[in-house]
Amino acid sequence: MKLGYLPYQRFNNTAKTYGKIKFGSFINLLTASNLILLPVSFLIGRASIAGGILPFGMALFASAAGMECNRYLIGLSVIIGMITRGAPEQIYVTIAAMFLFSVLSTMVNFNKSYTTSKVAVFALFSTLVPEFVIVYMQGFLLFDVLKALFHGLLIFLLVYIYRNALSGIQKKAALNNEEIISVTILTAVGIAGLADIQVMGVVLKNLLSIVIILVSGYRCGAGVGAAAGVTMGLFASLYSPTAPFIIGSYAISGLITGTLRKLGKVGSSLGFVLGSGIFMLYMNIPGDSFSYMKEIIAAVLVFIIIPNKVTDFVTNLVGAGFDISSRSVHYTSRIKDMTVDRLNSFSKTFRELSKTFCEISDTKSMADKQDISILFDRVADRVCKDCCLCLHCWDRNFYNTYQVMFKIVETLEDKGRIERSDIPKYFMDRCERINDFVISVNNVYELFKVDRVWKSRICESRELVSQQLEGLSKVVSKLACEIDTEVNFKIDLENSLLQSLDRAGIRVRDVKVLETVWGKYEVCITHKGCGGKRLCVNTIEKIATEVLGRKMTKETVDCQRGIKDSHCTVKLIEEEIYSVTTGVSKLSKYNSLVSGDNYTFLNTGNGKYIVALSDGMGSGYKAAVHSRATISMLEQFMESGFDKDMSVKLINSVLVLKSEDEAFSTIDMSVIDLYNGDVEFVKTGAVSTFIKREHKVDVVRSISLPAGILSNIETEILKRSIDSGEFLIHVTDGVLDAFKKENGNNDESFIKFINEISTKNPQEIADAILNEAYKKCDSKPCDDMLAVVAKVWKKVS
Repeated sequence: MKLGYLPYQRFNNTAKTYGKIKFGSFINLLTASNLILLPVSFLIGRASIAGGILPFGMALFASAAGMECNRYLIGLSVIIGMITRGAPEQIYVTIAAMFLFSVLSTMVNFNKSYTTSKVAVFALFSTLVPEFVIVYMQGFLLFDVLKALFHGLLIFLLVYIYRNALSGIQKKAALNNEEIISVTILTAVGIAGLADIQVMGVVLKNLLSIVIILVSGYRCGAGVGAAAGVTMGLFASLYSPTAPFIIGSYAISGLITGTLRKLGKVGSSLGFVLGSGIFMLYMNIPGDSFSYMKEIIAAVLVFIIIPNKVTDFVTNLVGAGFDISSRSVHYTSRIKDMTVDRLNSFSKTFRELSKTFCEISDTKSMADKQDISILFDRVADRVCKDCCLCLHCWDRNFYNTYQVMFKIVETLEDKGRIERSDIPKYFMDRCERINDFVISVNNVYELFKVDRVWKSRICESRELVSQQLEGLSKVVSKLACEIDTEVNFKIDLENSLLQSLDRAGIRVRDVKVLETVWGKYEVCITHKGCGGKRLCVNTIEKIATEVLGRKMTKETVDCQRGIKDSHCTVKLIEEEIYSVTTGVSKLSKYNSLVSGDNYTFLNTGNGKYIVALSDGMGSGYKAAVHSRATISMLEQFMESGFDKDMSVKLINSVLVLKSEDEAFSTIDMSVIDLYNGDVEFVKTGAVSTFIKREHKVDVVRSISLPAGILSNIETEILKRSIDSGEFLIHVTDGVLDAFKKENGNNDESFIKFINEISTKNPQEIADAILNEAYKKCDSKPCDDMLAVVAKVWKKVS
């Protein structure tokens, strides 16, 4: 019984398992790709071209090699479709080609080592073999040979198209351009397989073609609508005498459909009807126009009742591929957002580090108390540790002993050391080692002072590092804000400028007009080379000024003069209203070869002009090094985007940390706005600045310490306005000290002198100031002298 039972049980399990496998295999065939491709394959098998050739089915069968879809089911559907078409010779050729291709595919594992080129070659070979067998049997006529070659080559090309289409269908994501075109061709061939099937007098092939064109134009725009029109028209009119009419009509109608898509489905539908009607009237096409219009009306009705979810699916699938500019903008926006996030993260990190260093510096007072306790401990360890009265002083009378120690510390801070007379008498009477105690206190305090100095320097360094990190955080944050600012292109101005240039005979390739974050216009024009006629200066500047309503001037030109068929690119910027002319005169101290005063002029490029002076401590080489370093750092910080206040603070921190010796410099800076004439003054330890107007002299004063003295420096920004023809006069203290010898500690003598100067040349004014100061010093200057004069004048429009 046992022996008979086991085989039965095994057979039963095997049968169940086999049944499950077969059923599971059948279920696996019912994938989304197969369910879509099987009816399409059936229709593609029916599609033919002139000469009765049916190449589309074999191409689809071969293209499925290595794909997720089942190519044998596709092949079966293709054969069934061809049978309904009734072309015995083509059926035999296709079956033989499929069989030969399958044999070759078993020899080469497509799942592991397939390429589109290899599949296309195998499909070509598999088609040509049965074709040439038939050609041989029919007498090897030249026409038959050419027909066979055409059949094979057409399949070879279709494999590339179909594999792109199948790849797009299987990946279930937005299609790229090649996949969109390939899927459209695949769909068009399938629709062509409907041939002349009619329902209520309407040809289904034409109906579906028009619906697809309407959906494409409505959801994806004029470009996609026109492309769909050409593709659907081409395959819907295979071997038809009216093919040119159908292709042209579909293309024009698809274009107008996409153009009117903002009017909704009704607007797009009217666009298609309008396009078809215009094309028919214009071309005077023969044939049954009524049937054609009936197909259009039926397609419009189908299109209108299609749910929006279906058309939205087409948009999501197709729109991402064709809208390259939108996708490019999206990627650019993502990159910009990622960059801004990273910069903001860096800014936050620097800000937190700055906060940490600041908090560490705030522990200075607590550290001082701990240092005093350490001082007591060191004295007790040196003197009292081995004393027999140690327990009495530091245990039983601990409070009294500590009071004495605090009084001693007060004396040390006042006098720097202590004597026996500075110690209370009751403590001296009790202490057996008073002399050793005094010596030890003085020695330990000397070490304590050195230690405190270095700790103080470390604490100052932390504060300065905190300031620098804060400045860096602000600059990075400012950079992130500038990157995050949307570029404001002026499309209407671009079009107007393009039309004006075209009317002037300038052949323009590209025009860009944008508004900067400062509200100023920038223009970039690429035009055909003028052969050295200087169109960029003589014509383009004038036209841009007229169109934009603002005075534009050339900033850069990429001229391709001398190169045939070249193009030039010119960049125009909004011209500044004011300009600055400067004059400088300097003189070193008597018996000194090097002046400790330095200066700079800087145009930042965003409508700001900077005049800056620095007077180093003392005179000679050392002062020159300090002032030169100050000016150099100021230039770098301002050009890098640091604001005025932060630039001064960073320079101050560098000078504080520069060396153990005192190293300070004055900063006297004025920032001129070349668009409105406003001036901002920043002064740290600098003397007055003078504004020479037509009938008076204004004085700009500020009381502050030079940079490099204190770790924390407060800057005051003073604002004035200046008009055309007026002068900014900056001088160092050596000049004013020479003039003050007459009238004491005031600027009246200097103001009177510059008010009497009649020349309008800034260099002559600077020379006159230095010559007068030199005379007042009896030709022996007591300090370095520097005079910088900046004349502001309005440009002529």
